[in-house]
Amino acid sequence: MQTETETALGMTEPAIAPTGGAEEAAGDSSVNGRMLDRLLGMARGYHSEGNLRQAMEMYWTLLENHPGTSQAQGARVSLLDQAEAYEREGARHVARAVYERLL
Repeated sequence: MQTETETALGMTEPAIAPTGGAEEAAGDSSVNGRMLDRLLGMARGYHSEGNLRQAMEMYWTLLENHPGTSQAQGARVSLLDQAEAYEREGARHVARAVYERLL
């Protein structure tokens, strides 16, 4: 059974065990790699639609559950970009939370 946990930013994320491994870290083109590409694309779609909460949840899931993949790196860049946007908009507390979690 899958449960959810609350993040520092008040978002929920599914409690899913990481599945990353040597094959995944190598940026494989297997079914798993294709699924990660689709998830990153969906997150970017949410972001472009203005649904930042859903986008950030997906970025965090990719980053934390699939470390070492190109998709996780893409998620990290997107999260950094969003943190910078929050900072420019004066939401420094939110930006700081993202920066600290990215460390």
